[in-house]
Amino acid sequence: MSKSSLILILLLLCSAASKANVAVTYSAQDKPYFAMEIPDSWRVNVGSDTEAAQLPEGELAPPRVITVMPDDGSILWFGAWVPVYLQSLDDAQEYLSSLDDFLVENPVLRKTDNVNLNNMPARYFTGRGEKDGIPVDFFVMLFEVSEENIGVAIYIGPPDTTAIHLEVLRGMMKSITPMGD
Repeated sequence: MSKSSLILILLLLCSAASKANVAVTYSAQDKPYFAMEIPDSWRVNVGSDTEAAQLPEGELAPPRVITVMPDDGSILWFGAWVPVYLQSLDDAQEYLSSLDDFLVENPVLRKTDNVNLNNMPARYFTGRGEKDGIPVDFFVMLFEVSEENIGVAIYIGPPDTTAIHLEVLRGMMKSITPMGD
C-alpha cells in the first residue's frame, strides 16, 4: 500500500471518529426510560433526581432534565425529560402549552404532525418565537415511551444556530428510542 493511500485512509478514519455519536440514557428514580445519540463533542448536563421522601405529601417530583449543548459556543438549548404525571400525547401537549411563555415567548406554530418515532407514537411541532427578545426557532417531540409515560424533547435556538446544527438536531430527535422494562 502506498504512503499516500495510507494517509488518506487514516484521514478518513479520523474524520469518521470526530463525528462519532455517544448513546445517552435518560433515567429517573433508577428507571431507564429512553436512550438517544448525541455527538461526542457536545456537553451533557444531567439534572438530579428529587427523592419522593423529600417532598411534601401529595407533591410530585419535578422531572429530571438532560440538556446537551455543542462545544462551539453556539447559543442553543436542547433538553429531554419524562414528566411522570403525563399519560398521553394530549396530556403532554396541554403541559407544553402551559410552558409557552416560560420556554418561548409569543410562540407561533409552523408545523404539527403525528409521527412514528422508532415504534413510539409521537407528535412533532416546529415554530418560531422569542426568548428574551431574540427571535428563536423551536422543535418539540412528544413521544410515548410506554403506555404510562410520555417523553419530551425540545430544541430552542436562534435561526442562525438552527441552520448550523439542523442535521445534528434532527439526528438527535430521530435517535430517541424506548428502553423498555
